[in-house]
Amino acid sequence: MLVVGDSITHASVGDYSWRYFAWRHLQASGARVDFVGPRQDPYVGEGSPWTPQYADPHFDQDHAAAWGDRISYLPMHDREALMTTYRPDVVVLALGTNDLGWMRVPPADVLAATRAWVEASRTDVPGLDVVLVEVPWTTHAPAMEYNALLGSLATHLDTPEERVTVARAAEGYTMGRDDDLPADTYDQVHPNTRGQVRIAAAVTDALAGLGVGLPYPRPLVFPAEGPRVVPVLEQHSGEQEGTLRWSVPPGATSFDVWMREHPAPWQRRARAHPAASYVVTGIEPCQAYDFRVLARKGWTVAGHDVASPVVRVRVGPKVTERPRPRLRAGARQVRLRWESVDGACQYRFRAVTRSQRGRVVTSKVVDRPRAVLRRVPADSVVRVRVRAEGARNAGPWSRTRVRRVRR
Repeated sequence: MLVVGDSITHASVGDYSWRYFAWRHLQASGARVDFVGPRQDPYVGEGSPWTPQYADPHFDQDHAAAWGDRISYLPMHDREALMTTYRPDVVVLALGTNDLGWMRVPPADVLAATRAWVEASRTDVPGLDVVLVEVPWTTHAPAMEYNALLGSLATHLDTPEERVTVARAAEGYTMGRDDDLPADTYDQVHPNTRGQVRIAAAVTDALAGLGVGLPYPRPLVFPAEGPRVVPVLEQHSGEQEGTLRWSVPPGATSFDVWMREHPAPWQRRARAHPAASYVVTGIEPCQAYDFRVLARKGWTVAGHDVASPVVRVRVGPKVTERPRPRLRAGARQVRLRWESVDGACQYRFRAVTRSQRGRVVTSKVVDRPRAVLRRVPADSVVRVRVRAEGARNAGPWSRTRVRRVRR
């Protein structure tokens, strides 16, 4: 089987491609199908930092689709060479988007080019079956007009020996918008994962009509959206602001930054942020803020299953001073006080109590420069140290202070 198409079929780095879902379904339905063609990889733009890789490479990747390809004028693949080299039993022809959209070729002329392509291919490969795929661009009037004409063309070309059918890829297809609502494209024309599943279902339904495999199962099941690589997120906390930096998954074009201040729920701090770093401002010193990042491809945000790991940001000056605690022993207790330390968010004290009962170590954290050590055995000796802990570090321990607790 030879799949000929443009960017909608080619797919770009980080996509599954509709061919992936079609292949997986055909294999599951027991169809013995071999995809053929001169290409294997998805599209990667010039100067891209990514290697060409799909979201899941485990499928037959051979194809004859090319980003920007057309059928009415200077196709990127030599039709005759494709036919004579691969001699396919079935061709899935999915061209026309660029002709109708960017080149503004009238639908009737695109239809004529499609007819000529099929007729010439039959000359090279007698007995060829063809699936004509609708252009899934439901907001574009010329594309919809072209789709309306495909049925009559297929009827005209269809014969018992050389069958032609139409894959209704535009039926139920929803063009995306930049509004985060469920849709089938991540920009004006290119399918996201939802759209790829819909196109695969339409194509395999048409193939089933030719006796190849079974119709695609309904209701359609849509995997989580991509990019499917988890960003690696790091943070640096400063005195007044924090900085987040992360890796860019293949295919990602922007990012959503989410923040959570305990115990409040997650809130989106930035939407479609174009860079791989983000400066966190306007947050309170000492307060802990959790952050995570979700990648986007165009208008489509990745599923939460590939959100970055959570990092915590706390801002404030570093602690350098050593507390100077004062101890006051009372009836079975010791009271501690010390002056506040600049930059301290909390204080930790460690007390070692020695009595006839033995040795007891107590370690506690308090948010004010005082504490009380209670239930201290009579006639015991208490040794105490204190240190200040800031948003970004812990200061040095104080000198040890000693008090005896009498009856």
